[in-house]
Amino acid sequence: MIALYIILAILLLLLLISIIRVQVFAQYSDDDFKLTLKVLFVKIPLLPRPKKPKKKPEKKPEEKKPKPKTEDKKQKEKEKKPSYLSKLKEKKGVTGLVSLFTDLAKIAAGALKGVFRHIVIKKLEVGIALNSGDAATTAVQYGKLCSVFYPAVDVITGITVCKDYNVTLEPVFDDERCTEVYADIYAYIRVGFVLIEGLKAGVKLLIARIKM
Repeated sequence: MIALYIILAILLLLLLISIIRVQVFAQYSDDDFKLTLKVLFVKIPLLPRPKKPKKKPEKKPEEKKPKPKTEDKKQKEKEKKPSYLSKLKEKKGVTGLVSLFTDLAKIAAGALKGVFRHIVIKKLEVGIALNSGDAATTAVQYGKLCSVFYPAVDVITGITVCKDYNVTLEPVFDDERCTEVYADIYAYIRVGFVLIEGLKAGVKLLIARIKM
């Protein structure tokens, strides 16, 4: 009888684990990228990485003269390093960045097809206002951006369960306005689906190993 209770408890525990959602919140704006996971009521910030608390000095430091404002400004500029995405955008441009994400999504879709089809996207908002500084160049780049942006959206919405999405592209011919990129994404997947796909992959690897 005790063994039956243990089995039932294990099955109940597995059931509870299987219905747990792993939620993903991603935001990108003004070269600032934030990525957060949420499991049950626990939020786990992934990007930017939380700063480690500084250790308090054991001895009291000697009193220093206040630094001039110019030095403080330079110090802040040094501390604020550009993110990897901002560097990538500067190197490849917005079109190159979108094209890179499309290629990565296709690779992931092929390798993790079973997992991706269980991902539910509740919110997908992306907006790009493109301005290259010259009207003719902006028009050409806008055409190139459209040719990679909308296929990227089709890839993402095709391999997942996308409930709602809103994407906008806009060519900007105002010299006072710079290129702007904005994204706000909320998606989730149940742990059970990940476990099932993991077991399937494990069985396939085991069968392949036996046949070798």
